[in-house]
Amino acid sequence: METNGSVAESSEPGAYWEGVFANRRWGSYPPEELVRFIARTYRSVGDKSAVRVLEVGCGPGPNVWYLVREGFTVAGIDGSPTAIRQAAERLAREDLPNALPRVDLKVGDFASLPWGDSVFDAVVEIASVYSNPMATIVASVAEIYRVLKPGGAFFGKMFGALTTGSDSGELIEPGTRSNPKTGPCAGNAIAHFFSREELDILFSGFSGLGIDYTHRTDCNGDVQIFEWLVSARK
Repeated sequence: METNGSVAESSEPGAYWEGVFANRRWGSYPPEELVRFIARTYRSVGDKSAVRVLEVGCGPGPNVWYLVREGFTVAGIDGSPTAIRQAAERLAREDLPNALPRVDLKVGDFASLPWGDSVFDAVVEIASVYSNPMATIVASVAEIYRVLKPGGAFFGKMFGALTTGSDSGELIEPGTRSNPKTGPCAGNAIAHFFSREELDILFSGFSGLGIDYTHRTDCNGDVQIFEWLVSARK
């Protein structure tokens, strides 16, 4: 889910994503990489409601919907009030749990998560923290680490520098662009395209770091989409 949860350095990203969710239909289903991660990590768990999973950048909730259907206790945060409302409405519409104690959806800032220390068994983010300047990304990863239980799992999906549009728009800082002109991030207020070296540094405080990637084309081969798949433990 491509969304933004922090406006620490600019009001533009949050306003951009609120406008997106208020005016455009979004995807309804989780990516296969997330489904695979959850299946591999928790296939042997009997009572999944005992597993607390947080999604950072949940948008209108396709991944929250999937996790709730699977039986997990789920929290989600997004900077867009419209997205959080849509996520809750979908759960209610499909007669799924949509309130505490099973579901906790909040509007908020990735870099200052409104939960205590060591409370989640897993944290996931699907193309969300990338839509911030690097200082906010660093703070967001530190917050993810803080809210994970010891031994807790992280999974993230992040755009890489081989993605179409990573060299377009206004350069804000190394790897970070405003308003890329082409590719999957075209028009975004802010988009950071990660290098492998950046990810090694960003997640150096975690253990068991695994970094894979997917590289595919879209639009009859005209668009390259390169996404890092990051898994780690606290």
